[in-house]
Amino acid sequence: MPRHVSKRWFLVPPLIAVLAYAPSGCGGGKRQTADDSRIPVVVALTTRNDMQRVRDYTGTVEGVRQANVYARISETVVRIHANEGDKIRAGQPLIAFDESGPGTALRQTRAVYEDAKKTAEKFDRLYQDGAVSELERDGQSTAYEVAKADYEAARDATVLTAPISGIVTEIDARVGRQTAMGERLALIAAIDTVRVLVSVSMYESKELVRGQRVQVRSELDTTVTAEGWIDAVSSSADADSRTVSLDVFAANPDGKLLPGMFVRAAIELERRAQVVTVPRDALVYRESGLGAFVVRDSVAHFVPVNAGVESGRLVEITAGLQPGEQVVVLGQNNIQEGSKVDPALETASSSGTATP
Repeated sequence: MPRHVSKRWFLVPPLIAVLAYAPSGCGGGKRQTADDSRIPVVVALTTRNDMQRVRDYTGTVEGVRQANVYARISETVVRIHANEGDKIRAGQPLIAFDESGPGTALRQTRAVYEDAKKTAEKFDRLYQDGAVSELERDGQSTAYEVAKADYEAARDATVLTAPISGIVTEIDARVGRQTAMGERLALIAAIDTVRVLVSVSMYESKELVRGQRVQVRSELDTTVTAEGWIDAVSSSADADSRTVSLDVFAANPDGKLLPGMFVRAAIELERRAQVVTVPRDALVYRESGLGAFVVRDSVAHFVPVNAGVESGRLVEITAGLQPGEQVVVLGQNNIQEGSKVDPALETASSSGTATP
């Protein structure tokens, strides 16, 4: 009896093993394979790229060449030919005063000028006929030149013109208001090249030198950009703010950067050509330090690296990796050294602006 029971007992395990691998239900079952043990990850290729390290500042635009317009007489303004923000050419009328007012000598000097001109022309004809001496002719010519100069001075004082071509950045005159002699009435700035005034900390100024490249862009419209350079770095700091002033010059041929505009000035501190880079997401910290998981033959290996300049979403790798290696950019938390992985390739971006 015991022997018979013993035989039935040892027949059960094979039956259980068969049932364990048998299909269940009408739909059937899926057999587990070795591939099911691989952990899915996303990888990117290490590449070579040009990298820049830049620092971003806020600045204010002004014209490199600026000209103030002053009142030359005390008189009433009767017309203003331009508004703030208008483009103007050198010699174009800007502000006109009352010609008949007591502060202008335009009418009087015009009359004297016209009379002196007629007299000089008359004496020139008489000299040609031998009726007057050369001395007399020259005396009238001199009187005419003086009268002409007086008239032109009075005319220029009555109608002020733009001294340079550029943008009218300020108009202080008002129609109907009496001005004082020497009062500033307008400011014009040439904008073919603009100056950007930037303030930086004393610490940051140590990396800035004349000639460094700068990209200027409008804060309101990022499509408005210009290439520039540092023209001067102040040798001393402001006593109150402890900041150092920079003069950045930028070419502005289309005139889109206007005086008074707030801009961002991205100053290039360093440029590296064709260095090994990885996406920032590839870098992880482990007990051994900073590194990246490199996939070789579907196996993940943690490789310590040294990082350099960051540019957009890319990071320079100065040691540890070579171009063309697969680095994990998504899924690092699920793997460790030696993990079997199923990699899916992602295209890494190769553009960006460096930030320190």
